[in-house]
Amino acid sequence: MVAIKPPKQIKTPFNLKIAVRYILNKAKSVIPQQEFETEIDFPIIWKDHKHQIHLVSSNGIEDYSIADEEMVMTKLAAAFKKGDDDLKELNSGKQVLAHHIVQSFSPEDNLTPEQVHEIGRQTMMEFTGGDYEFVIATHTDKDHLHNHIILSTTNTSTLKKMRWQKNTLKNLRAISDKHAAKYGAKIIEPTMKNSYTKYSAWRRQNNFSHEIKQRLDFLLKQSISVEDFKQKAKVLDLQVDFSGKFVKYRLRVPLNGKLQEKNTRDRTLSKKGRYSFEKIKERVEKNQLVYDVSEIKERYQEIKSEADKDFELKLEVASWQVEQESKQGIYIQMDYGALNSGTILVPAHKVDKTEDGNYTIYIKEKDYFYFLNPDQSQKNRYMMGITVARQLAKQNGEVLITKNPHISSMRELIKEYNFLVEHGVTDGIQFQQLEEQFNDKIESTHQELQALDERLAYYHKIEGALLAMEQITENSLAALHLLDELGVPKDISLEDVTQTIKQFEIEKGALQEFFDDVLKTYTNYQEMKDNIRIREANREKQTTDEKTL
Repeated sequence: MVAIKPPKQIKTPFNLKIAVRYILNKAKSVIPQQEFETEIDFPIIWKDHKHQIHLVSSNGIEDYSIADEEMVMTKLAAAFKKGDDDLKELNSGKQVLAHHIVQSFSPEDNLTPEQVHEIGRQTMMEFTGGDYEFVIATHTDKDHLHNHIILSTTNTSTLKKMRWQKNTLKNLRAISDKHAAKYGAKIIEPTMKNSYTKYSAWRRQNNFSHEIKQRLDFLLKQSISVEDFKQKAKVLDLQVDFSGKFVKYRLRVPLNGKLQEKNTRDRTLSKKGRYSFEKIKERVEKNQLVYDVSEIKERYQEIKSEADKDFELKLEVASWQVEQESKQGIYIQMDYGALNSGTILVPAHKVDKTEDGNYTIYIKEKDYFYFLNPDQSQKNRYMMGITVARQLAKQNGEVLITKNPHISSMRELIKEYNFLVEHGVTDGIQFQQLEEQFNDKIESTHQELQALDERLAYYHKIEGALLAMEQITENSLAALHLLDELGVPKDISLEDVTQTIKQFEIEKGALQEFFDDVLKTYTNYQEMKDNIRIREANREKQTTDEKTL
């Protein structure tokens, strides 16, 4: 396992010398010489009457033993370029001259000191693009291997200063994870307060607000009173405090090893007051049938598990598109604009490996993936799931299968509907509200199908115009005019349009089939319900007539 804590800043030449001297300490960074060759040509030294390896390497440094002095010389050149005033600043203690980075590994990974050093070197070369001086030493004096890295903040080419920004440490950790995964190392989730990555969809379960809202939405449907709500919240490890102006919530179980330290107010979760005391009381009192407190946890876990497995986009990924496979997932080659190529990690729980060696990925449009440029880490960015899916589909020619969100939302309503019907609840406020929601969803799904028809018609027009330009010369001008009227870019290709049409056809076909099945079942149920009402009305009339006689 590998972890990187926030680096220590070095602000004076004296402290820089002390730091370099510390990491080069031979008592910590020397191992017996190996018979086999290593990827790095380590220095060989004479120690304890035998030849040993000094686990040290550097970049942009001629003599690592005086790495601090070489770094200062580069800074002098940078200062001279800017003006003599900056020479004074070098010793002022106000500038960050270098960063002291520690990259730690777990004994469980069974890595050799040479492998650990190579991971550190590859990490730093990608992180810096080779444009900054650094020296690395692997220490073996503790129960775990770890790299000490002194990184100068001056670019050796431009002489500009490195800007350590909000996402810089995040970049470094992501690059470190990528190279560590090549050697089979597990990834240690950072425990520092500022290391939480809220953007990655596969880490959304670490967001306390997200977890609390999931529980609350479930409890609103499965409670019949405020007291029942509180009891079931306790079972779901959710602390609820109604004592103040705002309702306060706190998760009582750790997420990724971290406990929630501060309460979350209802206003933080919903600006419309959905989770306020008044709204909760109003909502739960409309319920007639709910799960018992004894089964509430099991039912919640079932629903949560289904939601986690849900996807919106399904795509085949060819093996040639995958740069690296690891226990964490697959690293896929991507582009982020012109001259900006790199990789993203698709987590293992979103990937199925097929028998032919290719992969199927299941992602959502608003999933976030971290793009890593191996040559220029400052270009690292987040990419949205829909962008990733479209680019992959364009690369390999596979059709992107889109699961329309109406299917998931309607399935959820159907489950709630069936639950009430199976338990004989076919009337009352709870059932009426659900029936209204169901009818609204049927209408909105019908509108979505019409919208898909319109999109297909639009792309078929484009397809026809492009075919005309290719095959019917006399219609070229009319085709160009039509494309202009449709607002289509001139560089659009027939292949892209055909692929988009296939995507919409699959999406519409799946939604139409599901919608037709739902309508058929719903219609049959309504007819059965009407027949029961008619029979009951006839019985009542017959009873009344008999009493009259």
